[in-house]
Amino acid sequence: MKLFENERFCVSQGFLSGWRIEDKLSRTTLVPNWLMKERIGLVWMQVRRTRKASSVNSHFSERVMFESFAIGVAEPMSIEGRFWADHTPNEIAEEIITAANALMRP
Repeated sequence: MKLFENERFCVSQGFLSGWRIEDKLSRTTLVPNWLMKERIGLVWMQVRRTRKASSVNSHFSERVMFESFAIGVAEPMSIEGRFWADHTPNEIAEEIITAANALMRP
C-alpha cells in the first residue's frame, strides 16, 4: 500500500513485503534496517493516534513524518538519518508534529 509519494520518494508498506522506499532519483528500492522499521511503526502510531490532537493537521504531520523517514533511510548519515537513529520514538513524534505545525502556521 502506497502511504506517501512526492517527486523524490514513494513510501509503501505491505503485509508480506514490509516497508519499501522507492528513490525516484536513483531508481532504487530501499529496505529500512530493523531499527528504522521499529521506529517508523512506533512513531506512526503516535502521529496517527496518540498525539493526533497535538497536530494542526494530522494528515500533513504524517506526510512530514514519511518524508523525513524516507530521507533517513536513503541517507543514513544525513541529519534526518541521525535524527531517526539517535532519538526515541516519543522524541521523533514530538519533533515531527512540532515541525508540521510550524509549517502549517507561517
